[in-house]
Amino acid sequence: MKNKKILIMGNGKIGNAILHLLNKSSTSSNNTIEIYDADRSKNLSGKTLKDCLENVDFIFFCLPSWHTKQALLDIKPNIKKEAIIISVAKGLEASSRQSIDELIEKNIKSAQYALLSGPMFAVEIMEEERSFAVLSSKDKRVFEKISPLFADTKLKLEYSKDVHSVAISGILKNIYALIVSMVRIPEKGNNTEGYLYAKSVSEMIEIMKILKLDSKIILGTSGLGDFAATASSKFSQNRKAGEEIFTKGKSSIQSEGLISLPSLLKMLGKKSKNLPLLSLAEKILIQNKDPKIEIENFFISYF
Repeated sequence: MKNKKILIMGNGKIGNAILHLLNKSSTSSNNTIEIYDADRSKNLSGKTLKDCLENVDFIFFCLPSWHTKQALLDIKPNIKKEAIIISVAKGLEASSRQSIDELIEKNIKSAQYALLSGPMFAVEIMEEERSFAVLSSKDKRVFEKISPLFADTKLKLEYSKDVHSVAISGILKNIYALIVSMVRIPEKGNNTEGYLYAKSVSEMIEIMKILKLDSKIILGTSGLGDFAATASSKFSQNRKAGEEIFTKGKSSIQSEGLISLPSLLKMLGKKSKNLPLLSLAEKILIQNKDPKIEIENFFISYF
């Protein structure tokens, strides 16, 4: 196998988890891996982005959605045509309301790219726990080029060609994990939690239908699989944000779910009113109503 140069954009938890997996791969001896971070204190190699991009074959975007557009613009002047971008972000950019696939296609029109989406918490990856992801690309040859990078690791990859449906499923799972985490605190019981999971999946499927996307994606690894992991994990930023909002009235955490919610509501328009959990989130997070009162009213309306 020819030597491959890999660049990881973002020296954070997920960036280091991806590095860990790449180093564990049976193909790792054939690869040269570097991490670049726009924050100079985290850019340990001291190299410029231009130097890191020279002859690079794969670029992993281990960045939140709100940094993705600028990162794309930063790499655009120096990325070679054959390079493949792989993004792990799951959000809607606030100003354009574009998902990650749309951001890539708009800002680097000729880019080969894939989205990596599924239950893969960085902490668990570093602890050698199993992780699972859908690697979605419009061209299966892109999947076939990327997947050997993770050969014989504990990351199981599935392929999907429906990139936009996978992108939206990742956005929805973040938003609904946030909502469930906020709503379940005063209830505590497993019965209520089970109901909230079922109601969330039902609403996510409905949203996919409204947006004319493949609703079956919601029942797969990048949808239900990632949603269950995100809503239940102590490592989840969306869970932490939801819990903070109920207990403190606001969150100190900048989570993908919080950032994406306003854009999703605008995309759905009046149709969001027919989605009770999403409407509840709008009242609390957009209209700044008291979460304790609104959650109690939500349950009262069902009995």
